Order: sequence, then C-alpha cells, then structure tokens
Amino acid sequence: MRPAFERLVDPDGLRVRDPIENAQFELYTDRVVDPVAADTDQFVLPVDSAVTVAVGELEVPRLVNVFLWDETGSMVGESVNQQQTDHAPDWYCVDLPLGPVRVQVVVDAGFSIRRSGNSTYVEFDEATTVAVGARSHHDSPAGTITIGDGVDDAMRAVALSGSALKTTSPERSFPTLRGHPPLVERGDAFDAPDAFERPETDVAVEIPREYGDLFRVSSLVYYLGADVRPGSERVLHVGGEPYDLDTDRGFEAEVSRLLKHVFFLDCVTRTEGLYPVDLRARDAVEDDLPFDPAAVYDASFAERLRAYLDVPYDVTAPHLPKWKLTADIEPDPDHVEALPFVANELATVRIPSDGDEPEVHDEPEELAEFYRASGASVRTASGEASAADWSNVVEPDETDAIEHAWIAEGFPLGASKTRVASYLSRLDRPAREEGSISIDIVCNEDEMSEEDIVEQFYGTRDVFEFDITVHYDLTAAELAAVFERDIDFLHYVGHVDEDGFQCADGTFDARTLDEVNVDAFLLNACKSYEQGDVLVRKGSYGGIVTLANVSNDPAVRIGRALARLLNNGFTLQAGLSVARHVTLFGNKYITIGDGTLQLVQSKNGTPLVLDVTERGDGYAVTIRGYPTPQSAVGSIIAPHFEDQTSYYLNSGAIDTFEVTEAEFREYLGRGVLPVLFDGELVWSDELLRDELA
Repeated sequence: MRPAFERLVDPDGLRVRDPIENAQFELYTDRVVDPVAADTDQFVLPVDSAVTVAVGELEVPRLVNVFLWDETGSMVGESVNQQQTDHAPDWYCVDLPLGPVRVQVVVDAGFSIRRSGNSTYVEFDEATTVAVGARSHHDSPAGTITIGDGVDDAMRAVALSGSALKTTSPERSFPTLRGHPPLVERGDAFDAPDAFERPETDVAVEIPREYGDLFRVSSLVYYLGADVRPGSERVLHVGGEPYDLDTDRGFEAEVSRLLKHVFFLDCVTRTEGLYPVDLRARDAVEDDLPFDPAAVYDASFAERLRAYLDVPYDVTAPHLPKWKLTADIEPDPDHVEALPFVANELATVRIPSDGDEPEVHDEPEELAEFYRASGASVRTASGEASAADWSNVVEPDETDAIEHAWIAEGFPLGASKTRVASYLSRLDRPAREEGSISIDIVCNEDEMSEEDIVEQFYGTRDVFEFDITVHYDLTAAELAAVFERDIDFLHYVGHVDEDGFQCADGTFDARTLDEVNVDAFLLNACKSYEQGDVLVRKGSYGGIVTLANVSNDPAVRIGRALARLLNNGFTLQAGLSVARHVTLFGNKYITIGDGTLQLVQSKNGTPLVLDVTERGDGYAVTIRGYPTPQSAVGSIIAPHFEDQTSYYLNSGAIDTFEVTEAEFREYLGRGVLPVLFDGELVWSDELLRDELA
C-alpha cells in the first residue's frame, strides 16, 4: 500500500492519503487540479508514489520549515520560521515535512516561500507543472528471526538487528533512516531470512553468555550495527581496538552513557550531510570537539566511532537530549521478543535487581492524611478506604527519561506495565492524523449525574472538542457490551474492587469477556490496575489505571487533562507524565499495555509543552518536546518565534526563549497546546481567553 492522491474541489487542491497509517492531509492550490501519475525516481529523497499537477501556488495549511535541494542532492536553500525567501528559476526538489507523510515537490521554475496566518505558501513565478511525491513514515519490521532455547541464539538475533539500518552514516540518527529491527520469536532452532545481513561497521560487542548483559546492550548493538560475541569480558571492539565497558560507572550505566554520547555526536556530525542546518546542539559543543565534523562525516564507520570515543563525556553530557525511554526488563528468555521494539526506540535498558523482593509500600501516608483532613470522596465500592494491598506493586528505580517501561513481574509505581503482546499488537493498529477522538464515558458513580460527569471532566457541551457519549448507571451486561464496541477512548468513573467493576445490578469481572475492542481507556477507580491489565490482555492497546485509592477531585483533573493531551497527539505515557502536574498524587496512576500508543497523530510532528513564567514585561518560555513513534528521537524542530532560525533536537527541554507579550500571544494563537503557567497546567486557548485577555 502506498500514499494515494485525490483531487479536492472547493477548496481546490490535493488530498494525500496514507493507507498504512490511516492518515491524510491536504495541500491547497489556486486552481482545480487534475493529478496524473508520475515517475518516483525524479526526487532527491525516496518517495512511494507521485503525481504531476499544474498550479500557480501551493498552500500547506500549517507552518512548516522548507528545504531545497538541487539535482546533485546538495541542499541549496531553506525557509525557516517566518522567513520569506525568493528562488531564481532552476530545478529544485522542495521538501515539506508533514507529520506522518513526507512530501516533496519537484519544480523547474522560480518561486517564493512565504507564511501567512497558520499556512505556508509556495508561490511560483507563473503557472507551471510540478511533481508531488509522498512517502509514508510507517516502518514495520522486515521479517522475523526464529531462535531456539539458549542465549547463543538470542545473541545471534540481536546481532542482526542492525540489518534494519538504512544507512551507517550519521544520518541514521534521523528516525526515518533507522528502520525497525526484525522481530524475534521462540521456536525449535535458529532461522533467519538470508536478506538479514549485518552492516559492515567493523564493530563488535563482547559480553558473557547472560540474558541480562544481552538485554542491556541491545539498543547499542542495533544503533552501531555491531556484532555480538560471547566472551569472558564486557568489551566494545572498534576496528580491532578494545574499549572496556566494565568501568567504575558500572556496565549498565556505561552502555547507557555510550549510546547517548554516540547518538548525540552523530546528530552534530550529520549537519555536514544532507541537512546542513543550524543545529543548536552543534553550536553548543563544536569548540570543544577534538575533530573536524566535516572530516569525521566522510570517515569510515569505525574511524568515526573512534573519534567519538576520544571526546570526553563531560563535553556532551550537559547537552544531551532528554532520553525518551528507559526499559526495565527481567532477564527472562521470553522477553527476548521485546528487544526489537525496545531497540527501535533506542531505549536504555536496565535489569531489575536479581533475587531481591520488589520494594513495596503501604498506602502513602500523605494520601491517607489528605483523605482524613479534607473528607474527600474516595472511590471504593463500600464508600470507605479499603485495606491496603500492595503485594504486587513494585517501585522501580527512578529514571530521568520521559517514558519508563516495566517488562517484569508486578505493577510499577510511576512506570508503564508492558508485555511483549502489547508491542506485537502495535504492528496491527493503524494510526490517524486528522480529527478528534471519540470518548465514551461510563459513569457508575451514584454521586454524579450525566451532566455533572461531562461538565466536570470535559467542560460545558458548547466548548469541548470531543465527540462524547455518556453511559450512566450500567448493568454488568451493558458494561460488557461497551467494552466489546469499537471505541477510541473509554473513561470509566465508578468503583472497582477485587470482584470487578461495580454495576447497577452487581459486579462485572473483565475476565469474563471474550474480547475488548476499546483502543485505550482510563479507569478512574480505586486500585483499578488488575482489571485494566485484563482489558489489555483481552485486546485493548493500552490504558491508564490507579494503584491506590483516588478521591474525586484529582480523578476529575487527571481525566480532563489526559483527554486533551491524547487528543493533541501525546502518547499514553507522555500524556500521563504531563497530566500528573494537576495533582500531588499523579504518580499513583500508571499506564498499562503499550505506553507509546497515540490515538491521534500530532499535526505539528512532536507534541510540545510550554513551561512559562512571567519575566518583566514579557515571558520566559521553555519549550519541551515529547517524541512519539512518528517523530522519534533524532527529529528536529524550529520553534516559530520571531527571528528564530535555529533547529533543535526534539526531546526534552528544547530551549528557553525571552519573548514579549505580543510574541507570546501570537505563538499561542497558532494552535491549542498545553502550557505550564507558573507551574499550573492550563491550555493555550484558556490562557488567551482568561489570563491574557
């Protein structure tokens, strides 16, 4: 399946559909067009399908940065932020990054690029025929490697993960040039398709025959296209030179640091290649590098890696992007099947302590004090606080990553409970870009009426942005029918106990369901994690559950924030990490299933949060990026503030900008996004209406 082009009329233009991602977007033109299939070989970057159309102007209904290449593949121009640029008649390949689909336009003419409102315009000197090509960002595993019992087969499979790399140049730090590692499944004996060949990088990782060590190096091996060799020591071999991985920092920490260090320096060095942009990361470290990026870019893989290893960690550490994912994985042979997904996200992998009982806690004292002091309503079936039972709740070591996956026994405090099956189900789920999510609210809470639940969680009916259906006071049979329906997002408000969901005629246990067709869910009920786990096992992609008693007030605030975050392109786990700002007890909510699930793809690529404080007559605005599967680590963004033309890596705190009130208003007016205003989570439309009115 390839992207398809359709003619639009009123407004005139092209609709581009990606059937793989179930996404679409529109390009507007100054006249009716008649698209004709075109050759895909004429573009500088690969495209999956193309058409020609006669136009005088193209309008992209969003603000994008534009790149231009000549016939040799050299970048000859760009238009960033609000820049207006003029380009003399010649042959150009114009690159338009549009979320899940990459669009290029080939033209032999002169044109100008300008922006007005929330649109970007390419205006040609005169009407001309252009070729429009599209390429999906979707990248599925190319096949499956079968392994038998024993760690040697698993090591061979991990060594082939680098076969997915589309290049060994520094550009593989772009997510679209990495490729998804092959799947791994357990079988009788090792078997891999002949097409899976490890790239020639002259790099190998030597480790003992232990699953724990193999899991820890899996992302590094994939990114380096390295071989994996069994041995008595933990060593990285680069062009025959050994580098000790068992340092004073510890093997696990050394591997994590090395992965981030090499990845960051690739991002810096790639500015000598296809995208010679002004990258702020390069500005930050270039004077301290012991090498010339241009020379290193042209070096062999092993020579380049050796040059990176000569750079002290202290040079890169202050400037590393906030890492997207830390994965804690129990070293069980069954968990080898999770490694392709973990490596695909370049996760740092940790092994939970061997042989130790997981650390568990009674119900937090501050939560109990809150209930006693405030008289807050607590969601338990009896109406009273239930006895604490945290026997299967664990507290993983903290991580500074944006997302935290737990692939082990127990339910993790502050992390995402993930299983191999959740990763595999991801491959079958289409995503979409346009349109709001539909929400089904199940309210089995006696204290709240139908209108109360909608208004408390999502605002008054004339302003909320969702298609909302409310189910009130359901019986067990009615609740079962809801779980079996095709639903984007289900928000349950009510009571859960050891027997299941409390219903009008008794309780309902999700274990009695044959299947669940709800894509994602939020169970706003006390200690809902076990029933949520069942929903995922029965077919849901993922959800958010509670590990403790929750009162109505934080439950309402979490639910309202989470719905808007998911509707603006945040993943489940990233959305929850932001939503936790609305309550002191947000860490008692966890994701379960696939924490990287996106219900809606962000229109602007990487979802952003603004962290804002007043400063003098203006504001200090820190922009924070939350990578997604479609805009993974290594993507770049250029914030649309006036006169800002630098690019940034898209993960974590991008930068802090000093802006006037007028500039801040203009930025907020370009779209709805979450804002931490003096530490409180609000939304840009609310801020414009209430605070800045």
